[in-house]
Amino acid sequence: MASLEVEHLRAGYGRISVVTDTSFRVSSGEFVAIVGRNGAGKTTTLASVAGLRYGPTGGRVTVGDTDISAASSLKIVRAGVMLVREGRRVFRDMSVMENLMLGAYTRRRHGRKALGPDLDRVYHLFPALRTFANKLVGELSGGQQQMVAVGQALMSRPNFLLLDEPASGLAPALVDELYERLTTLTKEGLGIAVVDQSIERILEWSGRFYVFENGRTALEGDSISSALPQINDIVLGVATQFAEEAVSAK
Repeated sequence: MASLEVEHLRAGYGRISVVTDTSFRVSSGEFVAIVGRNGAGKTTTLASVAGLRYGPTGGRVTVGDTDISAASSLKIVRAGVMLVREGRRVFRDMSVMENLMLGAYTRRRHGRKALGPDLDRVYHLFPALRTFANKLVGELSGGQQQMVAVGQALMSRPNFLLLDEPASGLAPALVDELYERLTTLTKEGLGIAVVDQSIERILEWSGRFYVFENGRTALEGDSISSALPQINDIVLGVATQFAEEAVSAK
């Protein structure tokens, strides 16, 4: 079984170090949760794994036997790793179809006809997108735009999908629908890692979890209800500590 392995990752912005030692693993067909307070390094870790401008300055990222630690974002996509960034980074002035086809950019040499099965897969997963195929993405609801963002990522045929706060700004019913669709993808063999602020919610959907604290992986385990108190001790405990220090400094 293939896996995406992130080991002792270090990353930041220029001279500012944000991630000092994060590690996590996602296997094929697995749904993994990544949680932690704001500023814990979750977004920077995912962006670094995906090869964005604040790439890793240390550590190791592998897909199976392939080391992608220093690879470009294009090569990382071709290696089967795709990131859906927070905030629904889609092109609002382009149609749903155009956005989806952009997701297949690395496979454009195969021609549009060869991408038909991929479009059918996305439309089967999110039937509303077939109806709105020629509609501008900016005219869609937030939930529908998130479907476009996920569908766009799927058009690259990834083996591992990283999602940063996909539930942000969505109604609870839409979040459940989105996570149900993601679970369907894991049954097809896709490995998925999701960052979510709602610890209880993401534990219900995931199989395993990682807690990030101050740029490090502080805890990992199976996503069972008995793990919630220990996770909250880390996430809420750190938040309380920062609040108390802020008050003391006044």
